Amino acid sequence: MRKLIASALMMTLLMLPGCGEREVRLEKGFAALRDAVTAAQSIRFEAAVSADWGESTAGYTMAVHYDGQQTTMEILTPELLAGVSATALRGQTDISYDGVILGAGPLDGEGLTPMSAVPVILDALASAYVELLWWDGDQIAARLYVGEQSVATVWLDGQTLAPTAGEVACDGRTVISCQITGWEIS
Repeated sequence: MRKLIASALMMTLLMLPGCGEREVRLEKGFAALRDAVTAAQSIRFEAAVSADWGESTAGYTMAVHYDGQQTTMEILTPELLAGVSATALRGQTDISYDGVILGAGPLDGEGLTPMSAVPVILDALASAYVELLWWDGDQIAARLYVGEQSVATVWLDGQTLAPTAGEVACDGRTVISCQITGWEIS
């Protein structure tokens, strides 16, 4: 029995250096992405966003461009909304189409809308309090505080550090989910 316990302890000790390196890579990887987002002159990507109001859901695909000052989003699908654009500047989101302001419907008590969710996730990557970092398969996952009632979870490719997905939960209920493709940062 003692040999079995000693063997189990030795195997655990042999695995610790690998775990330590992996955890250091996790923290350094997220810190590197955070630094890159904070210093970025330009970030471009597409986001397939799903919004859940509880009694109804909606999906959008949008092209996103952050220029260091503001985030501009243009809806690509559904076709009925294609061309609708939104600009987020200093925490405010106006949705405009030919000069008309459209309502997007809040998803939480803090004014989160489907169009404002992507800038919220970008801001969270740059500066939100990190509650938890972990490996989710080959991806780095980060849970970030984005408001009194809301947290964002973002998944990053473990090799390239490009965000691949994100979600925002309010009071424990996921209200926004998005898949991120074509991440380009400069």
